[in-house]
Amino acid sequence: MRYIKNKGLLLIITIYIFITISFIIIDTIFYTNIVNPLFWISILVYLISDIKKGYIRFCTNKKYFIYMTVISCIYIVFYFYMGFIFGFLKSPYNHGIISIIKNIIIQILPIISIEVTRSVIAIRNKDNKIILIILTILLILVEINYNTLISVFSNKEELFKFICSSILPQISFGALYTYLALKGSYSFALVFRIFKELFILLLPILPDLDWYVIGSKDIISAVLIYFLFRYKFTKENKDIREKGKNQFAKVSYILTLVLSITLVCFMLGLFKYEPITILSSSMVPTFNRGDIIIYKKLSENELNKISENSIIIYNLENKHIVHRIIDKIENNGEVFYRTKGDSNNVADTNLVETNQIQGIYMFHIKYIGFPSVWLYDYFHNKHTRLEIK
Repeated sequence: MRYIKNKGLLLIITIYIFITISFIIIDTIFYTNIVNPLFWISILVYLISDIKKGYIRFCTNKKYFIYMTVISCIYIVFYFYMGFIFGFLKSPYNHGIISIIKNIIIQILPIISIEVTRSVIAIRNKDNKIILIILTILLILVEINYNTLISVFSNKEELFKFICSSILPQISFGALYTYLALKGSYSFALVFRIFKELFILLLPILPDLDWYVIGSKDIISAVLIYFLFRYKFTKENKDIREKGKNQFAKVSYILTLVLSITLVCFMLGLFKYEPITILSSSMVPTFNRGDIIIYKKLSENELNKISENSIIIYNLENKHIVHRIIDKIENNGEVFYRTKGDSNNVADTNLVETNQIQGIYMFHIKYIGFPSVWLYDYFHNKHTRLEIK
């Protein structure tokens, strides 16, 4: 009988997804402020009454709860720190008391209900992979921002950015939350989600991150949290008796964690060196279209000491260009650089100022940037001489 209830709940959520899309098309504000909170509050009330009857019990291990609290704090600190690298923007939320309470009801109460729903169905069906997959997919679909999806659907470049910055992270976190629910409690996912949501709702300024950084940050975070908890659960598993295997697992998880953190920090430009994909053939034969170059960021002192014949990365109209310096010009105490692509017949029209320079070329890796090239060509339907990050 309880499985029929679970399937009924899944059916209700499926129907609600179609209702969601309809309401967003007709009246987004009414859906966001009234329909969505009421629906999930109703589901939560129903599930709480079911839980009180003792039909299901959750894991109450406090150390996992504390473990997730620490992870959540680290995530928020790292997220906020990224603002010092990429800049900050003003929060879109009103911070009056009434507005804060309203936002908590609109955004956090549905999250609580979603995670309780996930845990109830996941624990009752932990041996039924089909139900678990359906559950995960439905709860991912429930949380997609259909208003934005509809608005960008006709623009393939904006659609791709939305998929990378929103949908792929939701898929990653959705799978993670189901995994945590299977381990015994909705509280593990809720701690992380509430911390993250309150951070966004309460802070007057937020990191100004582009779609690539947002997507990378969230996907990597979901993967790291999965590995950390998997290691923790494995370590506690009483069936693992061989010390050698435990040690091997421990080393593997630590190496995976270190390498993952290093990779994401490198890709996000948090180190002195940063990668960039070459989208044109203007620097052949030094490097080619589809290569990735690694460049070194320069300090203020180093910017004034760049010599002729150096290859620099500079910013022009929000594009990154990688060309060689052919002349250094000093005028009234200011330094300007004339640049040229190695395969171009003429020098670039505009002189480069020191404040435009991002860094200096160090070395390149052949071919591995072609996926970025193909995507760029697909979205722009043309080639360009600009080398874009």
